[in-house]
Amino acid sequence: MTDGLPAQGRRRLGREWGCPVPESGAGRFAGLGLDAAEEELYLRLLSDGGASARQLGARCGLAAERAAAVLESLVAQGLVERPSPGREQWTAAAPDVALEELLLRREVELRRARGRINELMRTYRRSPAEAGMAELVEVITGRGAIAELWRSLQLGVREQVRVLDKPPYVRRSDPETELALLGRGVEMRAVYESRVLREPERTAEIRSFIRLGERARVLPELPLKLAVVDARWALLPVSAGTELEHVLLVRPSSLLDALIGLFELHWSHAMHFPAPDTADEPEDRHHRLLALLASGLTDESIARQLVVSTRTVQRWVRELMDRFGARTRFQAGIQAARADLL
Repeated sequence: MTDGLPAQGRRRLGREWGCPVPESGAGRFAGLGLDAAEEELYLRLLSDGGASARQLGARCGLAAERAAAVLESLVAQGLVERPSPGREQWTAAAPDVALEELLLRREVELRRARGRINELMRTYRRSPAEAGMAELVEVITGRGAIAELWRSLQLGVREQVRVLDKPPYVRRSDPETELALLGRGVEMRAVYESRVLREPERTAEIRSFIRLGERARVLPELPLKLAVVDARWALLPVSAGTELEHVLLVRPSSLLDALIGLFELHWSHAMHFPAPDTADEPEDRHHRLLALLASGLTDESIARQLVVSTRTVQRWVRELMDRFGARTRFQAGIQAARADLL
């Protein structure tokens, strides 16, 4: 046994038996949640190819019972496989699979913990005099910090996310995170500024979200970027032009209520996100054309979206005007709204 030996003696004994005892209490895999004994036995099994609990205990200076308990812990973490019936040989799982799986589990745990940090802030008090506004509104600075906060808020969502989506973007979109939210039943509602329709790849990505349950609408212009997570947090820029460097994190307050109201107002005025063509029927084509026109896109942008020429778009617009007996596009839009085509 090594528990009663000084650190130097334990290291010497470990080297004699071939066990890589770390220089301090934290081993090379401490970040994965392994203690020194677990790390020693796992590395020993990797080098030996298999051994009984008694053999491992003797080689690493542990009692057989202690070695067996450590091995059971390693089994629970997916790092060690129990002996087959009638045998005593414990074996190590392949590190490229076992350690990667353990690492992923730790990452998930850390993300969940990070998502709960804001809940803990409710109990935080710096001083009675400073407890007021400091708890309601917090300034977050730096692209990395903003991106990480947004990811943490998404991981902590319980019921719904509401977004006013307006360039510029802090980071590239993270479809995997949104897909995970949709997969666990989170309600996603987003109002996109029409500029997003000029980007075919982004448009296709949004439509993939829609197919999985996101409710999306579009407006020609939005006043600001905004994300509301449940009714607990809101994220918005400090001012126009600071989206990439400074944002406000707003907690439950009358300001948060006002921001939720702002989203709902724009949601009620927005048009449904244009759906891709499913047939060549005029009704389908006209419906999508109306949605794109209502989104404020030019004929050239609409042509790119529909993969046709600008002259074709202009001809279709003329067909719409003739269909509704309208003299202008505006009149055609009014008639289309009355016919519930928008």
